[in-house]
Amino acid sequence: MAFPANRLESALASLRAGAGSVDQLLQALADSQLWVPLPDGVAEGAQARLPVMVIDEQPYVVVYTSAEQYARGAGQQAHMVISGRELAGILAEMLGLAVNPGAEAGLPIRPEGVRYLRGGRRTIPAGQQIRLGDPAEEPQALLAALATAFEAVPAVIVARRALAQTGDEPPFLLIGVEADQSVGDWREAALAAANAAVAAAPPPLAVDTVFLDDATDPVTAWMLAHTEPFYRRPTG
Repeated sequence: MAFPANRLESALASLRAGAGSVDQLLQALADSQLWVPLPDGVAEGAQARLPVMVIDEQPYVVVYTSAEQYARGAGQQAHMVISGRELAGILAEMLGLAVNPGAEAGLPIRPEGVRYLRGGRRTIPAGQQIRLGDPAEEPQALLAALATAFEAVPAVIVARRALAQTGDEPPFLLIGVEADQSVGDWREAALAAANAAVAAAPPPLAVDTVFLDDATDPVTAWMLAHTEPFYRRPTG
């Protein structure tokens, strides 16, 4: 079967041609089936080992977008077929996806993109301490990309940024969004815009997005009191 063979491959082809968006690709990736090699095969009762490759010193799980791409890249070894959303749900936070590695129709999806596939939120265990502050160096390229992306989402009113760290984990950038919740699909649209901006202008740190809609929440209260907006929707 010729490329593109499905919706996901069509989104890949459109993005490469400059006619598609990262948001469209991530949505197709979440909804589509992926072919994942299993280097150790499948043994009943055993946990499957996923193939991991390193790109720019970061780990990525190898996946393919169709049976044809799988056969070309991985041959006849054992594999599983799973949706992008389901796969993202079982991966560790630091893992990205290497889509069709080595092929012209391939690209890496950073961990921030994988987080979008699983619903866009970082999980913070109950009782875990979170430390907040300002980044040592402003991620200007990312903030510009976020501002441009949020401009296209009517629900986003204000956006702020902070540096956050939970427990002993590496610090990450926290994007706080004030949104008009009367706009349909406000949450999904804001998350998609944020993740598309991160994919387009990836910073050296992981990025998470929170909604500043509960003034009693300590993170929300801190960001409202101690940070200046990097984006504010024009009024009038």
